[in-house]
Amino acid sequence: MKKLGRPKLRLVLDEATHKDVDRRYEETTDVRERERLQAVRLAASGHYTYAEISRIVDRSTTTLQTWFDKLDAGGVDGLLERKTSDGRPSVMDDPKVQRALRRGLRKGRWMSEPQLADWLERRYGIRLKPRCLYYWLGKLAGALKVPRPVHIKKDKAAAAGFKEHLVEKLKALKLPEGRRVRVWVADECRYGLHSFTRRCWGLRGVRVVKRVQQKYQWGYVYGALEVVEGGAQFRFMPSVNLDFSRDFLAQLAASDPDAGHVVIWDGAGFHHKPGDGRLPEHIHLVPLPAYSPELSPAEKVWDIIKDPIANKVFKTLDAIENTLTSALRPFWEDCRRVLGVVGDGWLHAQANAS
Repeated sequence: MKKLGRPKLRLVLDEATHKDVDRRYEETTDVRERERLQAVRLAASGHYTYAEISRIVDRSTTTLQTWFDKLDAGGVDGLLERKTSDGRPSVMDDPKVQRALRRGLRKGRWMSEPQLADWLERRYGIRLKPRCLYYWLGKLAGALKVPRPVHIKKDKAAAAGFKEHLVEKLKALKLPEGRRVRVWVADECRYGLHSFTRRCWGLRGVRVVKRVQQKYQWGYVYGALEVVEGGAQFRFMPSVNLDFSRDFLAQLAASDPDAGHVVIWDGAGFHHKPGDGRLPEHIHLVPLPAYSPELSPAEKVWDIIKDPIANKVFKTLDAIENTLTSALRPFWEDCRRVLGVVGDGWLHAQANAS
């Protein structure tokens, strides 16, 4: 005898209600509204039983039936209407509390749910269960992020001013009329035999183990991205100093001898300064503000090319350089890859405008 499964739930909606449910599900950022709308969408599909929908949205079948009754009686607005059990507003509905919570999230004040719970209780006397905390974090668009470190000496005004007035800096170079100009952002990256690890995919319950070595032998790769047309130049060096930096600038100049080359880079001690008599011909320098690496798209390249050498042990620097060469090759072979890193934001726009 064939055993029959439980019948699927089929919630019949008119076309207008169906569209309204789909639209609100896509637009809302309220976690509790989304779970109610999701339950209705699942029920309307006719592919799930009550028990299956209950497991998906993590609500009892009794709660599901209550939601469907609200939808039937008051439409989508009735479905989404919520009140506390005693009719009083939640303590978290206080705009003052929400503003303080948003300010803390904007600054990355809390690293864990217990820290946030402790802060709410000490400051406002509010005690919330973990589920409620996660609900309010979601409602206020909170997300777990890794902060970007910023040096304590960074001048925010100088960094903002550089972005706003770069076109004036480029025009002040007074480049010769009629000569093609290429604008580069340049930087260096250290690599070596000292292994480093990065996160990787694994199986739950199985610890991932990677071999590492501590061997202090280093090399450097100089790199530059052309921000208008998308060219790229790279060169491996045994170290960094003014002579090696000049050699790399000479390589940039030789890549297009008929053009003027503007190089934007930081103020490291091994970088030449504007007006240095040792600069190759047709090279013009624009220094970045101090402690502002985010202004150079070249920094992004190093993060990309470190993936192939992470979690590995190399016996020689030549072996690492072979791997890095393969990772860098797409940048000098395809200008679209470079422009994808540079983007079409302030740097690309101001270089074009100049």
